[in-house]
Amino acid sequence: MKRFQNEAYGYIKDMFAQHNMVKRVIISFVSIIIMGFGIALFSVSGFGVDPFTSMNMNIASTIGVGFGTYQLIVNFVILLYVIIVAHRGLVGVGTVFNMVGCGYSCEFFQGLLNQWVTEHYTLAIRLPLLIAGIITLCFACSLFFTANIGVGPYDALGFMLSRGIHLEHKWVRVITDVAVILIGLVISGGFASLLKGNFSGVHNIGIGTVITAFCMGPLINLFNKHISAKILNVDYEKISKDVAFFMIKGAMLKNATPIPIKPNELNIKSNAYEVLR
Repeated sequence: MKRFQNEAYGYIKDMFAQHNMVKRVIISFVSIIIMGFGIALFSVSGFGVDPFTSMNMNIASTIGVGFGTYQLIVNFVILLYVIIVAHRGLVGVGTVFNMVGCGYSCEFFQGLLNQWVTEHYTLAIRLPLLIAGIITLCFACSLFFTANIGVGPYDALGFMLSRGIHLEHKWVRVITDVAVILIGLVISGGFASLLKGNFSGVHNIGIGTVITAFCMGPLINLFNKHISAKILNVDYEKISKDVAFFMIKGAMLKNATPIPIKPNELNIKSNAYEVLR
């Protein structure tokens, strides 16, 4: 019980060690709504969605469960693992927003968009939807990462696996992305369809999946520099080109610091390797 109390205190302490906490919470919440809208644009375009969403959409449709509900369940299971391992710095209010809000907001917006797209489903409509999805999702990710009050459960899992198996995070992310795509394909029957040469049996995977997996970084960094960092009055360019990299380094250092620690001992604005003075 004592350990649980210390960990609970640690979560709260880590979150409120940063400045502009109210603004960060609001921005994090809004970013999840925008993120759901961006994923919905991707999905409705018919060019595929990001790997994790692809798996969840494929499995949810196969077992007859709503996408939002299924994604919430999967995220909750991952979050339990994250909490048990106790990498406190990765979990915060933003983690909860991501876990609960992303799937349901995507499901809501997708329902609205489907009513319009079904009557105008041509390549001339699908391509702008794809481009709009890329821009919207990158902007949302930039806001969410810059708010820096917790990462999504799937992202946290990648960071923790990277630390556990001593492999660079970018390679761990590639492995996990490929793994979740394959899981979704196998369970939904898409893999069997591919073996038969029936590409119409593959759903939620396409050029959009490739873009979200490998090509979004530069655009997210562009939003970080010119919009998100200015909203929160921070300069992440001096910390790292990848905000997520800063978060995991800061999280590991904060997590390694013995309890208790005073928030003013944390130098949030320093370099990634020098988060603690």
